[in-house]
Amino acid sequence: MNKKFVGVPTKLLVLIVSTLLFLAVGFSSLSYWRLQQDYREFQHNNTVQGQVQVNLHSGILRNKLTVWLESFTDIIQLSEQDNFSHLTKQLEKQYDALQLHLNVEDIWLVDDKQNILLATNDFPGVVQDNIAQVFRFQEPEHRIYCPQSCQLLLSLPLLNKQGDMVVVTMSTSLVDMLFALKTTLNRDVAVIRIATQAESEKNPAASAKVISASNMVLTKSLLMLDKSGLKLDDILEKGLQLDLEKSSYLLDLLKLSKQETQNFYLVLIDDVTAFKDKNDAYLQRFILSLSLIFVLLAAFVYFISSPFTKRLLLLSNALPLLAQKRFDKFRQVDLKRPRMFADELDVLAHSSQELSFELEQLNLEVEQKTKELENIAMYDLLTGLPNRNMLNYQLRKSLANIIRHKSGVAVLFLDLDDFKKVNDSNGHNIGDKLLIQAADRVRISVGEVDLASRFGGDEFVIVLSHLKSVDEAIEVAEKVLLQFKESIKLGSNIFYVSTSIGIAYTESATEKSDDLISHADIAMYEAKDNGGGQYHVYHPDMFQRVAHRVMLEGEVRQALAKQQFSLSLQPQICAKTKKVYGFEALLRWQHPERGMISPEDFIPILENSQHMIELGYWIIRRCFELAIELKDYGLEDARIAINLSAGQFIDANLPHFLKSLLEEFSLSAQCFELELTEQTLVKDMDHTIAMMESLKVIGFSFAIDDFGTGYSSLAYLKKMPVDVIKIDKSFIFGMLENHSDFQIITSTIAMVKNLGLMVVAEGVETQAQLRSLTENDCDIIQGYYYSKPIPEKELFVMLDKQTTAGYWKVPKKLGNDLSIDKSA
Repeated sequence: MNKKFVGVPTKLLVLIVSTLLFLAVGFSSLSYWRLQQDYREFQHNNTVQGQVQVNLHSGILRNKLTVWLESFTDIIQLSEQDNFSHLTKQLEKQYDALQLHLNVEDIWLVDDKQNILLATNDFPGVVQDNIAQVFRFQEPEHRIYCPQSCQLLLSLPLLNKQGDMVVVTMSTSLVDMLFALKTTLNRDVAVIRIATQAESEKNPAASAKVISASNMVLTKSLLMLDKSGLKLDDILEKGLQLDLEKSSYLLDLLKLSKQETQNFYLVLIDDVTAFKDKNDAYLQRFILSLSLIFVLLAAFVYFISSPFTKRLLLLSNALPLLAQKRFDKFRQVDLKRPRMFADELDVLAHSSQELSFELEQLNLEVEQKTKELENIAMYDLLTGLPNRNMLNYQLRKSLANIIRHKSGVAVLFLDLDDFKKVNDSNGHNIGDKLLIQAADRVRISVGEVDLASRFGGDEFVIVLSHLKSVDEAIEVAEKVLLQFKESIKLGSNIFYVSTSIGIAYTESATEKSDDLISHADIAMYEAKDNGGGQYHVYHPDMFQRVAHRVMLEGEVRQALAKQQFSLSLQPQICAKTKKVYGFEALLRWQHPERGMISPEDFIPILENSQHMIELGYWIIRRCFELAIELKDYGLEDARIAINLSAGQFIDANLPHFLKSLLEEFSLSAQCFELELTEQTLVKDMDHTIAMMESLKVIGFSFAIDDFGTGYSSLAYLKKMPVDVIKIDKSFIFGMLENHSDFQIITSTIAMVKNLGLMVVAEGVETQAQLRSLTENDCDIIQGYYYSKPIPEKELFVMLDKQTTAGYWKVPKKLGNDLSIDKSA
């Protein structure tokens, strides 16, 4: 069955038409924009020209009145008269002539004492304002005034022989100016009145009243036609285009006079019919031309592409035969055509024929290899054990047979302890050989009906079926552990590799295989957390602990992002002098909901995550900042002890980071003491010594924290460049009650002092402990006897209270001993 699709000519035609349409729309938009730009420029020029002509004719009218008045005052010799009585009489006589020749409607004559010497009409407020402006600035003042019809209001100052001033004001009609504008601009003009409240409404032009117009009928007809809904501000800015019968008109408004209840505007009416007809004709020609080009081009494309399309259709109908493996049928299709010049389609047809032969041969080889691959997919290539695919299949099968055999199924999850060290130190080649040996030991530990598989990496999974109880699974686990107690010899290398085993047992046929493997995995990590080289049987409490751990890991990541961590500093005091030796920086977590979380809960999680190094560098930088603050405070010699995690201590970037901080803060490395636990020291002795020596060169000193709780040995003390030994607080607590603890402390102090090292006692809480440690030559005291860890925000307040000139004040006694606050 042929697949329905859109042909190449159609696609090509659509592509070309779309391209042309896009270009056409672009050019049309550009042309239309140009026409609109010309139209807006035409409108702007008309508005500017109209405003210029209004100003020009208004100036002419003012000049006529000014010239007449100056001539009049010269004739009546005003400058030789002592008062204005003669001026008043003569001006009153000239009133009729002024009305006739200059269209003067009213005259007002006012002296500098606000006495009205002559008034041909009422004395409106706008006239009074105009006259007041003349008296104030002693220069002519004019404005357009529209009480009912628009007039030009002109006020001029006049002086007599005594230097007294009088202001004559004339109002003249603008009717002649309107007809002059019509003649000059070659367009109709009109004066309209719009009520103030109507200006903010839509369609204010329709509510306008025509005061005067060069063509009253046309003006009223156009204003009645306005249905645009434009506000007055838009009309003032863009104008108003209206169509009346077969003509188009553009109305531009110029403001003449602004009053409280109504405003007056000059309307310039332009006939833009020719402009619109030209625009419409251009659009019609453009659309017609574009349509014709579309049709011709589409026909041309179809004619040119039709032969190629037929060949493509023939080839496209034949190619599915290759997918159906009908190679003979495909080669019967005649894909070649006699042509003078070969093209890409001929190459494609020939390549398809060649491809059919290659695919046929390849199909035969694939069928031969399929059976081999099916077997390979179920077995691990390195060890030969069944892989995860076979494990899932067999485990589901065993679970399904629980009801029929009325027995249990167990999964043993094995992980080799510290296998990564073998790869890192000896290379992956040795690691692979070690895995092969380990797989053999796992294989010989199970029965014939059981399954031993490689889960991935250094992890193995054993499936035990037909079990009466979990004890049978435990027996197999003990066999495996026994097998791994023997060393593994690879060439000249001998390895001692142990394994941690997690056991999950079920008698439920509804148990899911993934859940059973997951439970065994959790139990395996429980065994690894307890030191490795042992087995643990899964129970639900383990899942709760894992869930709690996962939850806490998520909260730790959020705490890092939200900067909820801070530092507290516990003072270290010289035992004999009571001088402040330094401070140990301790990490604290203030949870927004659960309050202060114990470091014992989150530090182990951080140490096994990638966030510990990031947080460790933040702690180091913060300690450098605090060191600067301590120096500014006056504690020049105080050291800050910084605890380093195992992951951070092996980070190759640590020396570079510390060097950069020393340069940035201009501090000496002697201001700091790097603390390491015994577990960190012995994890990789060679790397530890190399890292310590590189930091020792910079100037840092080292302290061993929790001494006596781990792998305490004179051997590594002699090898490593250690400066300070910190006796763990677990020995200090019972030193006065437990003779063994006391002997351990005194002998440790003596031994350490003989090696030339400094001794710090942690957890000192009583004066009796302090006295005994001091008598046995302990150097530094750290504990609640002097101070609990002080939050960094409260550090300097506490130092102000507890120190004097760098020496710690002796705590006051309560009874025979001290009151110790352990609430922190």
